[in-house]
Amino acid sequence: MELNIVKFFNSLGGKSLSVAASFISRIAFLTFLWGLIGMLILFLDKSNGQIIFLAMAIASILHFLISEGIFKMLLPRYYPTRVRPYLAHPKAITARGSFHKDSSFPSSHMSTTLAMLTVLVWFYPVVWPLALLFTLFMAYARMHNGMHYPSDIVAGTVFGMIYGFIAIYLVR
Repeated sequence: MELNIVKFFNSLGGKSLSVAASFISRIAFLTFLWGLIGMLILFLDKSNGQIIFLAMAIASILHFLISEGIFKMLLPRYYPTRVRPYLAHPKAITARGSFHKDSSFPSSHMSTTLAMLTVLVWFYPVVWPLALLFTLFMAYARMHNGMHYPSDIVAGTVFGMIYGFIAIYLVR
């Protein structure tokens, strides 16, 4: 069932949508985006900027320690990893963008995105519609690019929200 969902999203969209999906999935783009947003908040929000920036930093650290450190680096030493859809099903899935070969589970892109967006929406509730659109497009992009199964997306989303809420709790 998950493979059919990935196949559907992998085939959905034209050239422009594929370019956008590949662009939004670039780690350099996401690093720049979250760094820029964090810096703007730090310097422009005089009342809560430092707290929000700190929460974003904590959420990011949690993401790298848990999603990247434990799930992508430590556990694969002892347990088999989940192979990405484009590698597991090369005839059914077309890979687009950067070709990651690490474990598919959980989606690090979703984890870091939701960690940052959870913090941003908590402190600036008015941005939730944009956050939702960004989240949905990121989920689409990760499956469209052939990098993740739906359960990888859901797990990354849940982990990211947990990181965001832990960071919010710690700074309050």
